[in-house]
Amino acid sequence: MSRVPIEGVWYSTSGPWFVNAPQPLVCSLGQIVYAGTKWNSRATYAHAAAPDFMRPTTNYLIVLTLEGEADYVDSTGVRTILREGTLVWARPGVQQSYGPRSGSRWSELYMWFSGPAFETWQEHGFPGERTRIMTLSPLDYWVRRFRELVQPMTESPGELHLARFCQFQQILADAVHFEQTHQQTEENVRWREQALRLLDDGNMTSPSLEEIAQTMSMSYTAFRKRFAKLTGKSPGQHRSEVVIRRACSRLLMTDESLAQIADGLGFYDSFHFSRRFKQIIGMAPTEFRRQRSG
Repeated sequence: MSRVPIEGVWYSTSGPWFVNAPQPLVCSLGQIVYAGTKWNSRATYAHAAAPDFMRPTTNYLIVLTLEGEADYVDSTGVRTILREGTLVWARPGVQQSYGPRSGSRWSELYMWFSGPAFETWQEHGFPGERTRIMTLSPLDYWVRRFRELVQPMTESPGELHLARFCQFQQILADAVHFEQTHQQTEENVRWREQALRLLDDGNMTSPSLEEIAQTMSMSYTAFRKRFAKLTGKSPGQHRSEVVIRRACSRLLMTDESLAQIADGLGFYDSFHFSRRFKQIIGMAPTEFRRQRSG
């Protein structure tokens, strides 16, 4: 990998704090070629915006957005907006163009690194052929870890560079884990909302729980387990509670008979309706209506 700096790239600009560490770490497994900060950065837009100027990366690269927003595009097909906490992780050879959005101040921390250890990471998909975009928070925590890595508080003897190199790999691993956990959490929220909507829109028997599971592209067993894990109750229990709440409203707001309410809510008959109602509310529907009416 080339260690020759591209003119105008390897420097830091004044700001609240700065990192300016040319080749801060070298060991047999790899090296951090350069680390720096640029406040109010123009990035490649100091030359021209894409597609008029695309800068190649000669090493592995990470760019962490410190403030503001920037448009980003590269030759792996990634096109996105970089916001506070966004981490870009690209392999060597990627053509990139990025810079602040109109009216936005944008600042960055960036690091170039190379070595056999990162070739192994790449072979296993980190960052992979496509540039990896992650969102890290809280920002101060990740900034502190990167700064302590490239500019430690005390000078470290050469033999400790291997330990710091392993520390860098741990930071990257923690970032991947954080992003995967975050994505899983968001996916769980979306899944839970869809499942609740399907259950809440039906009645006691239509659609069936098996049909809802099919809509979610799952077997009912898998659907029930995941729903219970995310809500603390089974799909049947949740739907019963929702339907019985509707029954309470109809008992208070209408003169419908128990048979009419049972039929409208999908129960087999008024006996099954009354039994389920008492299990959930603690009294029979006739008693509930009488007490509330009184």
